[in-house]
Amino acid sequence: MPRIPKRWELTDRKVIRTIRQLAALPDLVRTTNRCLRDMTSLRINKAGVCQAICDWIDAGETVIATINTEDPNHIAEPAYEVYPVIEGVKMFVKVSVVIRGSRAELLLIISAHKDEGGQSA
Repeated sequence: MPRIPKRWELTDRKVIRTIRQLAALPDLVRTTNRCLRDMTSLRINKAGVCQAICDWIDAGETVIATINTEDPNHIAEPAYEVYPVIEGVKMFVKVSVVIRGSRAELLLIISAHKDEGGQSA
C-alpha cells in the first residue's frame, strides 16, 4: 500500500481562492483557543493574520496541504499551511475551511505562531 505524504504542495486553485476569499473577510474567520493564546503572546490579532494569509497567496507563494492532527474537533480533515512574515516575524499559520461549500462556510485558523523551521513539502 502506498504511503500517503504528511504534507504536499496544494495545486487546487479553487481551494486556494476559497482560503483567500475567506481570509479577506475576518468576520468569516474563527480561531482555535490555542491559536488565540499564540496570537496574544505575539501581540498580533486575527485581522493581521488574515492580511498575512492574503498577502502570501497574492504573492503566489506555496500553500501546503496536510491533514489536521491538532484540533480535536477537526481531526483528519484537510488543513493548509502558509509561512508569512507578520510584524517582522516568520510565522507558521495553519488553517482549515469549515462547513465547506455552504453559505455558513468559514476559515478556521488552527495555529499561528513563530515558524520553528518545520517548513518543507
